[in-house]
Amino acid sequence: MNSFIQILSFMVSFLYGIFFYLLSRFNKYILENKRNLIKFFITLVFIIDIVIFYIYIMYKINNGYFHIYFITVLIIGYFLSSHFYDKLKKAIKIHLKK
Repeated sequence: MNSFIQILSFMVSFLYGIFFYLLSRFNKYILENKRNLIKFFITLVFIIDIVIFYIYIMYKINNGYFHIYFITVLIIGYFLSSHFYDKLKKAIKIHLKK
């Protein structure tokens, strides 16, 4: 695997971590008032879909090679977006009030 494909895989993994965080927040919002059994099955299907979609994207980019550092960058993207989400949301609200 050449360096361009590795850099592209890093960027896609990071952006996919952000995408995963946003979709998981949306999933949590949708399932707030549902019963526990429904929450379990919908969350299970959600996680399976997210994983299959990530594998498909990685297969298209680099023929399906997975390395631990791609998963690490995905997790970093998830946690950075969770850290900055509330700050960004407050900044947007302040900006829109002006």
